[in-house]
Amino acid sequence: MPSPPSSALHRDACLLASREETPGYLELEMECPDIACAAQPGQFLMLRAWPGSDPYLPRPFDILTADPARGRLKLFLKVEGRGTELLRALAPGARLRLTGPLGRPILLEEPGLSAVALLVRGAGAAAVVHLAEQAAGRGLAVYAILSASTAARIVCRRHLEGPCRELLVATDDGSEGYAGPASDLLYRLLDRQRADRVYTCGSRRFARHVQDLDRRGLARGFVFLEGLMACGLGDCHGCAVPRADGQGYHLVCRDGPHFPAAEVKLP
Repeated sequence: MPSPPSSALHRDACLLASREETPGYLELEMECPDIACAAQPGQFLMLRAWPGSDPYLPRPFDILTADPARGRLKLFLKVEGRGTELLRALAPGARLRLTGPLGRPILLEEPGLSAVALLVRGAGAAAVVHLAEQAAGRGLAVYAILSASTAARIVCRRHLEGPCRELLVATDDGSEGYAGPASDLLYRLLDRQRADRVYTCGSRRFARHVQDLDRRGLARGFVFLEGLMACGLGDCHGCAVPRADGQGYHLVCRDGPHFPAAEVKLP
C-alpha cells in the first residue's frame, strides 16, 4: 500500500464555539477555510493552542465534520491530560494553529459499494462521523453501532442519527440499548443487512472482531488505529504499527489512521 503524498497545510484557525454536552468530552468548532475545503473522511489534524513550550508537542485529533461552504471544522475529543485541559479552557475567539488534513482519506468511489457499517466505542465515534455524512450523501446505506460503558458515555449520537439508516446502542451496564458487547449487534446486523465495508474505532477488541469478519469474507474490514505522534507527517516514526505480513511497519499518521484489517498486526 503506497503512502499518499503529503498535502498538509499549516494554518491559523479561530475558535468559534466550545461545547461539553457530555462531561469529559469536548466539541470544538473553528473557522479555517483552507483545511475545511481540503479535509476528507478518515483524516485528522495536529492542533496547538497554547503559548510557550508546555506542552511541547501539538496534539492529533480526528476531524469530526467539515463544512467547506462556511469554511468551518469541528473536532471532538476526550479531555484527558494537560493538552486537552488547556483546550477546554479556551474561549471563543482564541487562535489555534492547525496542521492538516493528515493521513489517508477514505475513498467511496469503489464500484458496487452500497453500504457501510460502523462499530465504534467512546470518542472513537468522532473518527467516523465525516465518513457517515459523505457516504450517506453518495446514497450509500450507513449503519452505526455506538458502544460505551454506560448511557451517559454514548457520544456523537446527534451527529450520526441523520446520515445513518439505522443506529444501535450497546452499553456494558445495560443502562441503554443492548446489554452486552456491541460486536454481538454487528453480527446480528450483518445477518439481516448487507454491508460491503465495516469500519471500527475506539476498541482493540472490536478491531479483532472486524479482522475476523474480514478473514471469513463476511465484509471488508477496516480498523482505525492510534499511535504516539510528535509530527503527524511521518518523520518521527512514533506511531509505527507492525504490518501483518511481517515486512516492517505502517505509520498511523501517514499510511492510516485507518487500515484494511488484514494489513495490520494488532497487539
